[in-house]
Amino acid sequence: MNLISTLFHTLFSSDDSAYNALYRFFDKSSSIMLLLDPENGKILNANEAAAHYYGYTLEQLTHMSISTINTLPAELVREERQRALKEERNYFNFKHQLANGEVRDVEVFSTPINLKEKRVLFSIIHDITDRKNAERELLEVNENLAKQEILFKQILDTSSVAIFLVNMEGHITHANQRMAEMFLYPLEELINKEYVELIHTSEREIGRQKMLSLLGSKISSVDLERVYCRTDGSSFWGQLTGKRFYDAKGEEIGLVGVIADIDERKYIQQCEQHHKQILQMIANTSPLSTILHVMTGDIESIHHHRIGCSMLLFDETNHKLILGATSNELQLLSTTLIDASEGDKHFLAHLLHLPAQPVLFSTLDEESWWHEKTQDLHLKDRQHCFANPIVSAFGKPLGLLMICSLQEQPLTPREIKLVEDEVQFIALAIEKSKSDAKLQLAANVFTHAKEGIIITDPYGTIIEANEAFVRNSGYSLDEIIGHDPRIMKSGRQETVFYAQMWESILTLGHWQGEIWNRRKDGSIYAEMLTISAVKDSEGEIQNFVALFTDITIIKEHEKELEHLAHHDVLTSLPNRMLLWDRLSQAIAEAQRYNTYLAVLYIDLDGFKEINDTYGHSIGDELLIAVSKRIASLLRKNETVARLGGDEFVALLTDLKNPQECELILKRIIEAMSEVIVIHGIDLYISASIGISFYPDDSLNAEELILYADKAMYSAKELGKNCYFFFNQTKK
Repeated sequence: MNLISTLFHTLFSSDDSAYNALYRFFDKSSSIMLLLDPENGKILNANEAAAHYYGYTLEQLTHMSISTINTLPAELVREERQRALKEERNYFNFKHQLANGEVRDVEVFSTPINLKEKRVLFSIIHDITDRKNAERELLEVNENLAKQEILFKQILDTSSVAIFLVNMEGHITHANQRMAEMFLYPLEELINKEYVELIHTSEREIGRQKMLSLLGSKISSVDLERVYCRTDGSSFWGQLTGKRFYDAKGEEIGLVGVIADIDERKYIQQCEQHHKQILQMIANTSPLSTILHVMTGDIESIHHHRIGCSMLLFDETNHKLILGATSNELQLLSTTLIDASEGDKHFLAHLLHLPAQPVLFSTLDEESWWHEKTQDLHLKDRQHCFANPIVSAFGKPLGLLMICSLQEQPLTPREIKLVEDEVQFIALAIEKSKSDAKLQLAANVFTHAKEGIIITDPYGTIIEANEAFVRNSGYSLDEIIGHDPRIMKSGRQETVFYAQMWESILTLGHWQGEIWNRRKDGSIYAEMLTISAVKDSEGEIQNFVALFTDITIIKEHEKELEHLAHHDVLTSLPNRMLLWDRLSQAIAEAQRYNTYLAVLYIDLDGFKEINDTYGHSIGDELLIAVSKRIASLLRKNETVARLGGDEFVALLTDLKNPQECELILKRIIEAMSEVIVIHGIDLYISASIGISFYPDDSLNAEELILYADKAMYSAKELGKNCYFFFNQTKK
């Protein structure tokens, strides 16, 4: 079972909050995801990525069968679903047809999960059309390799990606010049080298197992991202595509692999994700210690543990140095500096007055006050360790960020740039934690935020807005600056809502909640809004800062989940939970107005035979048709619910006397006896109905359903296709 499947199995068996978090993950994921009914192939749910990929709306997708998309015959598609359901096989290659008629090659990972009480298939779809095309092109090159070896080598050596062959023992037999450049090896040294030696130690064993699976024909190909190591010890992210390699006679002789250097893209992506997370934690007022520990872990992870860091903070009075967070490798350095600052005020004073820029340890070693305290530290290379003061927007010393290379290699320009960014984020986190947010410093990270942000003056006039806000609101910067945020009011909230919001802001200094706003084009959307008052040292409000997060999709999905929680998936009738709520309300109404309430327990006669004869698909459509017939016979304020299988419960309310329900009972009996045509098949069933009354039979909701159930069995014993009152069983 793969990692994502394990995650889904875990979360779907968790509590409701985790269940909702899973659905948010499902909807927001950029991967194409579907939830399928394993029996009939119906698409139960799909995410936005699936709708975008297939070219259908979400509503269209969730009314379709997967057989509409899969180009295989429906029966073969069903057989593959059964294999996935039984976990005989969870990986498939299919051809899927898009809404525009285009057919694409896809790779499907499908695994059974429990969605509440229903067993469904969770599928992740990857488009591999380009890869398939590339593989076909590579195969053509392979077929001509013997005849055009010189030309082939020229093509390989001018390629922008590393291309190599691995024999059945896992050793590299051929490689192009780009691979030598990528790994900083002479080409001759790459030949006969074991391929897995190039993989980073943290992933080497996984890489070995993947290679053995390919060589052993357990899997046909791989397409993944992993970390590799160069000969100088540095590491990088590579995109690997690999598959089995055959000679001219069709005999397998090893593997062919292609590696694209994606390190820069992955590095930028990881840094952006890291900064977004830190900004969100700051906005959510997470504890400073938590933020700093997350930052330390991220810095280590992004650089494959090639870099260690330590964050030391000055206390409020600048009389003490305390530990914020540290890598294990710099624990001794952190302790040494803290102890030195406690025992030597002059040492602490020198740290407080360091210039606000990175300085090498080797440069500091020239100062006696530093050298005396740190000379016993066993650092791998002091030439590659930096001390970077952390200062506030107004130059106040806040702490120190220590960054050290753990592999005796200098920091690269992008790593030094990250250090400079981290210093600003740490400063922002420190000042926010002390309720002393500084707009000047916030401006330095303003453009990093994916959330919409506006800043107003003390009177509520917008003086600044970021690109995310401009993009989401539809207004240009010129149309926003100088105006009041009221231009975006949707009209959905009443005046009292805004009065309470501003009372909280002015009293507590902040407010957070959900709000509906209107874009320039008139569309209304939901946002999670956080407003904070920024005060000066004397407590006077200088600005207001508002962060907007679009939650429209989440709100819409919550509405869908609410419906799923209280309605039967197949028939859309109220389920047992909603029935219980409606029954309790009906009892309260009957008690208030001194009327009768009838509980009808309806069981279909002959349904099992039809289901066994024609299959579950016909059976399901029959249940849908039956539910519609029953519902059409009831009044608008009355309820029919499906308990499961072929059992239904109906509530007849506002009865003046028990006999008043007999007309509707006869109509239900008659309606159930009429032929139902499904796909040209004439189906005949009947219904056995048991009835209990409030208040004559019981005042208790549970007993009313129990007594109606008991009466239904009496109707069955009478020959079916009839109704029976519970009070008759007591005679």
